[in-house]
Amino acid sequence: MLIDLQIGHYKEGSYLSELLSKIDQDRPSKCPYCRSEEIHSKGHHKEVRRLQCRECGKYFMSTSGTALYHIHKKDKWLAYLKCMDEGLSLRESAKLVGISLQTSFRWRHKILSSLSVMQSDRFKGIVESDEIYFNYSEKGKKNLDRPARKRGTDLNRTLKENKVGVLVTADREKHKAVKVLGKGIMNRKALDKVLAGKIDPSAILFSDSYKAYRGFAKREGIKHLEVSKYGKPTLKNKAYHIQTVNNLHMQIRSHFRKFNGVSTKYLQNYLHWFLAGNNKMLKTDEKLKQWLWLCVSVANALQLYSQIGFIDT
Repeated sequence: MLIDLQIGHYKEGSYLSELLSKIDQDRPSKCPYCRSEEIHSKGHHKEVRRLQCRECGKYFMSTSGTALYHIHKKDKWLAYLKCMDEGLSLRESAKLVGISLQTSFRWRHKILSSLSVMQSDRFKGIVESDEIYFNYSEKGKKNLDRPARKRGTDLNRTLKENKVGVLVTADREKHKAVKVLGKGIMNRKALDKVLAGKIDPSAILFSDSYKAYRGFAKREGIKHLEVSKYGKPTLKNKAYHIQTVNNLHMQIRSHFRKFNGVSTKYLQNYLHWFLAGNNKMLKTDEKLKQWLWLCVSVANALQLYSQIGFIDT
């Protein structure tokens, strides 16, 4: 295999070892506390370079600010990524990897936060956009801020204030973004916050007939076409559709089904997970390497990843 996925001790020469060595070479040029460039090396601690700022005197690591910071059991990190890729639960992952449930939860959300760079921030050509709604959830909270839902009634399913909107945007060049809009029906403010300035002026925006899209297109100065109204198609050209995002809606529903509900607090993190695992062109080993790059260097991950490529061990 390209990377070591076995649960065992940290191995010299493994992909993770090569990666940490690369981080040591590209160590931070500024102190994360005072932004001073007067920093010097103070040896290594658990395979990671230790640094000190000459001006403020504070210590930090070459992994500071990344998901691997303060991770004591780095030898189990790749095995945990493998568990996530297979969609195992927190308890199953903790048992298989040999960590506590609390550590499993913490690792999962460190990883998911790092995957946020998978979201595209620029769209061009034919751009499709449509929203999808989830029930507002306070899963894991002891005292709910709303009345508990009751089975067998559609009351809470239809009340819009109990829904959380997610905007799905994609173009025909496979740029995708899936962003939480907030509680309730999507409005002008929520749409602008998520999509403003991200669509090329020469692009054509396709959506349904919801009026928020019309106002957005007018403010952004882009061409807008409504492909459906009240469930009926309005354009005869078969290339004009929003089936790309509708298909993504279906995939998102399928992705979330295995979690038996996700707290709204962590909804955006799980949407990062969906996008990171949605690339069908990457093999499992390649995908895990990409995830690991994103975990160790969020700011420069994509650039470094494209430069160094894959390291065979």
